[in-house]
Amino acid sequence: MTLTLGLDIGSTTTKAALVAVGDDVTVLRVRRTPTPTDAAELIAAVAAVSRGCLDGAGEPVAAVGIASMAESGVAVGADGGALTPLLRWDRRVDRAHLDALLARFPRLPGDTGVPATTKPAAVALTALRAERPDIFAAMRHWAGVADLVAHALCGERATDHTLAARTMMAGADGEDWDPDLLDAVGIDRSVLPQLRSPGEAVSTTTATARVFGLPAGVPVHVAGHDHAVGAWAVGARRPGAVADSLGTAEAVVRVTDAAATERAVAEGISVGRTVDGAARTILGGSPACGALLAWWDEEHPQDEIFARLNELSGDAWATSGSVVLPYPSGRQCPSPDPAARVRVLGHDGGTGGRARALLQSLVLHARWMRETADALAGSPATGITVLGSLAERIPAWPRLIAAGGVPTSLAAAGEPVAAGAALLAAVRQGAASAALTLSGATVAPADAPDLDNAYRRFLTTVLTQGDR
Repeated sequence: MTLTLGLDIGSTTTKAALVAVGDDVTVLRVRRTPTPTDAAELIAAVAAVSRGCLDGAGEPVAAVGIASMAESGVAVGADGGALTPLLRWDRRVDRAHLDALLARFPRLPGDTGVPATTKPAAVALTALRAERPDIFAAMRHWAGVADLVAHALCGERATDHTLAARTMMAGADGEDWDPDLLDAVGIDRSVLPQLRSPGEAVSTTTATARVFGLPAGVPVHVAGHDHAVGAWAVGARRPGAVADSLGTAEAVVRVTDAAATERAVAEGISVGRTVDGAARTILGGSPACGALLAWWDEEHPQDEIFARLNELSGDAWATSGSVVLPYPSGRQCPSPDPAARVRVLGHDGGTGGRARALLQSLVLHARWMRETADALAGSPATGITVLGSLAERIPAWPRLIAAGGVPTSLAAAGEPVAAGAALLAAVRQGAASAALTLSGATVAPADAPDLDNAYRRFLTTVLTQGDR
C-alpha cells in the first residue's frame, strides 16, 4: 500500500484526506476546517488539516494532490505577500468590467468554453486594474487557490489546465495563456502561474513544507478544479458518465467526446476537459444547493429545514404539488437569469410540505442541468454518480436523482474531492493503477410515480410564471 495526501480548498470548507492505494482505495483519515479569505490564514488552515491527517501516519506519503474551487485567487506582491484578500468566484464585480472585455473579444465565451459572467480571473484582474490601480501596479503574481498552496509547499508557481481554462485567459483546453487576452487585461505572462500538462508535477516539497507535516522531496500535483477532480475520482471518465456534486454549490459534470460549445456558454454552461485530459466535460453549476438550504434555514428557522429533510424517505415519495424556484441570487444555468429569486408557488401542507417541495425542486433543477448537458453532448447520460456531504445527510436526495431514469450510484468515500486529489497524485506518480476509482454503491430509485409530471410542471413554472 502507498500513502498519498489530498487537499481540497472549497468555498466553505477546506479538507485533507490521507489515502492508502493498492488494489483499491482506502480513505484512512479526513480533517476539515472553515476556508478563510485571508491568504496567510488560508495557508495556515491547509497546513493544520494536513498535519491532522499526517500525524502518526507511520510512513511518509508518496505524493500530494491539491484540488480547489476555481475562479478564486489573490494578487501577490514582490515580497511574496498577498496584496488582496481571496477574490472569490462569488464576489460582487461591476459587470462593466466584463462588458469591456467582451467589447474587445466578443467571441471570448465561445473560444474559452466559459460563460460570460463576472467570475473568471480575467474579469477580476480587469476590475482590479480599474478600481485599485495601486495594487494592480504592485502585483507581481496572480495565484489561484490551488496554486497558492502549491507554492507554499514547493516554492513553484504552477497550475493545471482545468483551473487555467476557467480564468478565461487560457482557452478551452487550458494549454497556454492567450497573449491577446493578457494584453487586454494588462499583465505579463510572468504574472500568471506556469501551466503543467496532465500528469506533470508542480515540483517537490521544500523544507518549508514541514509546517504541513511533510518532509522535503515529496512530489506535489495541482489536481485541478474541485468539481472536475470529484467527477474523475468517482469514475465519471468516459463519454456519457455524469457526476452530480452536492455541496455549498451544485455541479453537474457530464463527460463527452464532443460538445456544442457556443450553445453551452449561451446556456450558462462551461465546456472543458477532464483532469486527465482524455475527454471533454460539460459543467452546469448552481450556487443554490447547500447555500440555499442555509439561506432557507436563516429565513425560515421555524421550518428546521435540515431536520425535516433528513426525515424524508424515498420509499414512498409523496410528490409535492408545489414548486420552489430555488434561486436566492439568480439562476446561473440553464437559461441564465440574474434576476431570478426564490419563490414558492402552491401550498403543500406546512413545514414538512415546504421541505419536501424545496428538495424536490432542487433535484428537478439538477435534472434540467443534466438533460441540457445531454442535449449539448448529443447523447443521453449512461450513469450518474452522486457525491458530497448533502447526499449522505439527506438520504432521499440521491434516491430522487435516481428516480429521473438514469442508473445512479452514490460515492461511498468520505470527502471524495480531497480523496480524489490524493488518488490522482498516486496515479500520476505511478503508484496506483489509472483504472482505480473511489468506491460507490448503487442507489435504489425513490418510489415517486408522479415525479416526471412534477418535472414538467417545474420547467413550465420556471420558464413562464417564474418571471411574472
